[in-house]
Amino acid sequence: MESKTTPVLVKLSSSALGDHDQPIRLMCHGEIKRVGGGYMLRYQETQTDDESGQSITQDVILSMQKGRVTMTRLGAFGTTMVFVKDRRFEGAYHTPYGDLGMALYPSQVQTKLEADHGSVHLEYQLDMPGSMPLSQTIDIEYMAEASPC
Repeated sequence: MESKTTPVLVKLSSSALGDHDQPIRLMCHGEIKRVGGGYMLRYQETQTDDESGQSITQDVILSMQKGRVTMTRLGAFGTTMVFVKDRRFEGAYHTPYGDLGMALYPSQVQTKLEADHGSVHLEYQLDMPGSMPLSQTIDIEYMAEASPC
């Protein structure tokens, strides 16, 4: 029997530790579904490109279990990142101009997962060629949307 999908409101905050810029904060609609021993959260992020002023929308899928989060970003600028505390993950950031190698090392992977609400807290170091390693945090919360009357 397939699990039903629940509409949720998603709140995301992301920042680079030591960066003086404001953290990225987004609110969007998504859906969550129980899958195996965890949950799958799907949503779309829309951000404004600082240089062009254009809106960029990207589909995101989070597969979440206790102590493990896999984030997949679909589209022209896509990637998959696996977060397991104290385990290095190597992958690629795909762009229309070619792929960039990357590695991440999570120091915190905390999940509180329920069918109608939950949260994910990630702290990790991101290494990309040609740049200094960055310490990043991502906080994601989701809550079931009220049913229409």
